[in-house]
Amino acid sequence: PLWAKVHSALKPTDDVVVPRRTQQSFQSSYPIEQFYSESYGNLYLDAVMKNAIQGSGDAASAIVMPRADTDTPRGTSILDWHFGPFAFRAKHVDLWTEYTGSSYDAQIVPYVHGIRKGLSVCGVDVDFVLDEKMRQQEEGNAEFIEKRLNQLNELDPKVKAAWTDDLYC
Repeated sequence: PLWAKVHSALKPTDDVVVPRRTQQSFQSSYPIEQFYSESYGNLYLDAVMKNAIQGSGDAASAIVMPRADTDTPRGTSILDWHFGPFAFRAKHVDLWTEYTGSSYDAQIVPYVHGIRKGLSVCGVDVDFVLDEKMRQQEEGNAEFIEKRLNQLNELDPKVKAAWTDDLYC
């Protein structure tokens, strides 16, 4: 169902699609710490993106602000940067295969470089529900909470830097 929804929302001009968990499914099924940390991280990375695109001067003509397939109410990011699944057109595979990251950055930094190169990126709402067993295992678990903190403190700065780093391909 997730990919059927994504496919139905695609436009022929979309190069990359990033499913975006709906607020309802995300908050009700994920560990509360993950919901809050990833919501915060997503809003932060959206703000970084907007600032980078607005501050890019003459280069902004090639940059297309990502869009969401539905309204983006206050407290919801355009892209669900911290959600795992994504898809891209095969002609853009070099963005992912040529990046040398070793963790989540290997997924997300290529979004940024794609946007900077003028690719069209779209967030598509999906009602993804996390398995209840995973939520029970992770919620209130200090190791998983620390993993979420590491994402904010290690991953997000790498994504921010990607807006000004040299393009790698």
